[in-house]
Amino acid sequence: MQAGSATIAIIGGGFSGTVLAANLLRHPPPNPTRIVLIERRPSIGCGVAYAPSGFPFLLNVPAARMSATSYEPSQLIEYARRQLPYADGDTFLTREFYGDYLRDFLRTAQRAAPRHVQFERVHGEVTALCAQRPRGAIRILLNEQSLSAEQVVLACGDPSPAARPYAMEVAHLSRYVRDPYQEQPVKPNDRSVLLVGTGLTMVDAAVAAGAGDPTLKITALSRHGRLPSTQAESLQPAVLDAQSDLCGTLAGGSVRRALSAVRRLVRNVQELGGDWREGITRARACVPAVWHNLSESERRRFLRHVRVYWETSRHRMPPPFAARVAEMRRTGQLDVRAGRIERLQGETQGIAVCWRPRGGGEPRLLSVDRVIDCSGSDRRLECTADVLWRQLLEAGLANPDPIGLGLRTGPHGALTDAGGGHSDQLFYLGPMLRASHWEATAVGELRARAEALAALLAKRELAPIPAETDQPEPEPAS
Repeated sequence: MQAGSATIAIIGGGFSGTVLAANLLRHPPPNPTRIVLIERRPSIGCGVAYAPSGFPFLLNVPAARMSATSYEPSQLIEYARRQLPYADGDTFLTREFYGDYLRDFLRTAQRAAPRHVQFERVHGEVTALCAQRPRGAIRILLNEQSLSAEQVVLACGDPSPAARPYAMEVAHLSRYVRDPYQEQPVKPNDRSVLLVGTGLTMVDAAVAAGAGDPTLKITALSRHGRLPSTQAESLQPAVLDAQSDLCGTLAGGSVRRALSAVRRLVRNVQELGGDWREGITRARACVPAVWHNLSESERRRFLRHVRVYWETSRHRMPPPFAARVAEMRRTGQLDVRAGRIERLQGETQGIAVCWRPRGGGEPRLLSVDRVIDCSGSDRRLECTADVLWRQLLEAGLANPDPIGLGLRTGPHGALTDAGGGHSDQLFYLGPMLRASHWEATAVGELRARAEALAALLAKRELAPIPAETDQPEPEPAS
């Protein structure tokens, strides 16, 4: 590289980091630039969601809505058809295939990058960031070495959760599985398993486990016992009044008023011959603006009373998996329950589960061969055991959200420090943006934010902050 070149480091090579790197390569800064993509896993472009797996897990969004770039909405379909002639916009592709597509997206961008841009892949675990003041380069420590960058983007997703309080006695046992996507979480001799959580991760785990052994008894338990809705096979949009101020109707600083407005919108869509799912998708376009207008107490009210209904309507199962789950429930192989785990205790041949049904009643006991935690990150950043996030919090470079949703950020994901200031060198891109925008996990939302952040880092004309005004796309499997 030429003298005086700048370095942009991206920590995390999953969807967010890969798409950001590709955007910087496709539309780079005008000056000599070194782009470094750091990933701790062996492969770029996978993350947890799209890593190779022994089971064909499906995306929960059809191919038409999953392009990695908003500039070429049919790009994924065209890529898929070169290998899968049957693929069309309504096809639910496998997650592993989508990971291959993301790697191809990055390789294509790298080949087309101009000569003044250098791209490097680095595999390793980042343990610390050291900011040099005032506005010096940031030192990145990894693999007993270091590198420096003028700007750093943390694109490392949700941190791994700390052990659940009820699982402290069994956390060291192999029969307690904290990663439902690890290789063969259910063993051949298992006759019964408990899946903690009833969201999309549980659906994946149940379908995979049931396919491996049709005699396996599976119990799924969450506080509400609600399953995700099913994604439409093909969505025919209703014609709504384009002049209506939807975001203005939803806004107002009250969860109650926003919920009533969403219900009216869904009814309107259905009355015009559309699908209720379209109403949810249209409402999502306004959610960041609505979220910004809510006080902390209103946000907490949403989390207590509305969140589960919103998420089970908004995070939907791919139809093939929904059909399989329904069949498993019909035959009794899958039993979905609502309640709260009080304690897990190791037994000679398994784990004893003490749980209390929703609505009260006496505690109940359930003995299973294995417990698989499908409840995901607890999202309370201050509780994480992740070394890098602990270091950032202790150094005052990052600030957790006060209601436990992730990370406090400013415009374009700028990290908010302990004093409340926004960094112009440290940025975050990924699902912990939910703390500021709530809707921040879907491909449509993250690709738009990646494009806007890339424009900022490249010092080009800034794209508008996405998702406040543009309609986002539904979410991929997490």
